[in-house]
Amino acid sequence: MKALRIERFGPLADLHVGDVADAPLPPGSVRIQIEAAGVNPSDAGVALGRFPQVTLPRILGRDFAGRVVEGPDDLLGLAVWGSGGGELGMTRDGSHAEHLIVPAIAAIARPASLSAEEAAVAGVPFVTAWSALVELAAFGAGESVLVSGAAGSVGSAAVQLALALGGRAIALVRESDDLAPLAGLALDGIVRSDRDDVAAAVKELTGGRGVDVALNAIGAPVFPALFESLAEDGRMTVFSARHGKDVQLDLFALYRRRLRLYGLDTAALSLERVADLYAKFGPLFESNSVKPPAIGERYPLAAAAQAYESVERGAGKVVLVPQS
Repeated sequence: MKALRIERFGPLADLHVGDVADAPLPPGSVRIQIEAAGVNPSDAGVALGRFPQVTLPRILGRDFAGRVVEGPDDLLGLAVWGSGGGELGMTRDGSHAEHLIVPAIAAIARPASLSAEEAAVAGVPFVTAWSALVELAAFGAGESVLVSGAAGSVGSAAVQLALALGGRAIALVRESDDLAPLAGLALDGIVRSDRDDVAAAVKELTGGRGVDVALNAIGAPVFPALFESLAEDGRMTVFSARHGKDVQLDLFALYRRRLRLYGLDTAALSLERVADLYAKFGPLFESNSVKPPAIGERYPLAAAAQAYESVERGAGKVVLVPQS
């Protein structure tokens, strides 16, 4: 089969798709013919050597959509989707190939409402957003959330989830952000991190109370503003330090306001854990309560290096289509 396999870390321009022998199918597993595979910033990070847990050689790719072509009889032909957490493309061969082997539990039936390409780009954004918002911050109906990076794929997924769960959402964006992913969503407001006094704007939008939950997809630059925007008993989940990792924390405010801080690393999730998350947010796609990120660029598998370079430059959602 054709696959994007690396034997060493290095420049994305050096990525090369070549022939790789199909591995035998282990017991309790399925072989999936890949119809589409999302390309995430973390995939580029793996290729560049940013994840110390990665073992080489390795076929890259975390997110996938396809059909089961080998495995238990009751699964043959099933249209599936999934994501790899900290396994696919890191410690187990991933989805940027013509075929993928995963445990049968990770072959999750794909919602009929989604095309293969749409399903392939939903994985990391919705796994991250659901984990940050619901699993850690325990967000529920009637609560409010401030989402940093709200115009990005994870941020817009979090906004959609908050609204679908009966909550309210405030988007934190920059002037340079493309706000198209937020169009038509019933936001309580949009706050600009490059212009506004964020905490003051959030307090005004919430009648002086603040938000129940804040999601930090940026890192240190927005941490103080998100912290000050929290209501009493508020929670913040941090899942990126890409733009800075060092912050000052007012411990007095932390304990007097009974605030809680959570850290999320989706690269620590097992395939089984990710499958459990899909079982929770998947029905929201079935009911059309949420929608996948818009696809910005499509590439054939042979042009994987170009796809990775585009993602590293900050492009929107990118998908590989092996059969194109």
